[in-house]
Amino acid sequence: MKSRGNNLLVGAFCLGALVLVLGFSVFTGGFSSFRGENERFVLVFHENVYGLHEGGKVTLNGVRIGRVERFFLGDVTDDGPVPVLIEINRKLVKRHMVDEKNELFDSDAFLKKEVVSRLQAKLIQESFVTGILYINLTTGNDESEIKELYGYREIPTQASMFAELSENINLEKLSKQVSELLTVATTKLNELDPDKLSKVFSDTNLDLQTFLKNSNEFMTTIGPKFGIAAEDSSIALKKIDLLVKKLNQMFDPSSEFRFAFASTLREISAMSKSLKSLADLLETNPQAFIRGKGEFSE
Repeated sequence: MKSRGNNLLVGAFCLGALVLVLGFSVFTGGFSSFRGENERFVLVFHENVYGLHEGGKVTLNGVRIGRVERFFLGDVTDDGPVPVLIEINRKLVKRHMVDEKNELFDSDAFLKKEVVSRLQAKLIQESFVTGILYINLTTGNDESEIKELYGYREIPTQASMFAELSENINLEKLSKQVSELLTVATTKLNELDPDKLSKVFSDTNLDLQTFLKNSNEFMTTIGPKFGIAAEDSSIALKKIDLLVKKLNQMFDPSSEFRFAFASTLREISAMSKSLKSLADLLETNPQAFIRGKGEFSE
């Protein structure tokens, strides 16, 4: 009896193990088969994709329907675009899709051909704290030609918020223009000849004073009113002479005005370059807005 009970126990254990093995095989095999039928598309982003990781989510109008499967590196060096392969998970689509009159998916949870031609992809900032990006798909009104890349259909992309900001506010161009302004202004200031300018004004003033003196002598004989007018003119010209001397001091290379003006232009140029560096930092490391620049560590 004891031997018979042991045999039954061993048989039951073996049967249970066999059922588990068969069940696991069916489950994994069926899952792999279902996953192998998922749709895949290639997206080409002409901007920095820092923050977009393998396995990152892909959404359609904000609803998650897939993931980032891989990247394609090596075709272009430097700052070239990076193609991204995404996978549309049919299990997620089936979970969320409506069965009747579905304008996006067919009955097998595949995107309709006319919908694919209207799809557009865009990088979205999930959080300023983490800097993680994900891909959101939307449907536009205009249909585009469906192209293929690496054997997969390609979905056109749109510029992200940071890319649009960087394009609209061209800080690099602004910094270059300010630097050019600084160079031109410095050159023009150096070209000024304060001594020559002052001499011209002084000579003109002396000539006018001589003319007025002679006119004064002539006008005095005519009437006292003309004499008063000549005296007033002489006083005005003396004030002009004083103004010329002050301008001469102001434009002197060693004057505080020249130094302050040049310093102001240099500060404006440095500020523009700093703004450009800040924009580049936020574009490549959006999380730095919260945690600061720091050192990046894996």
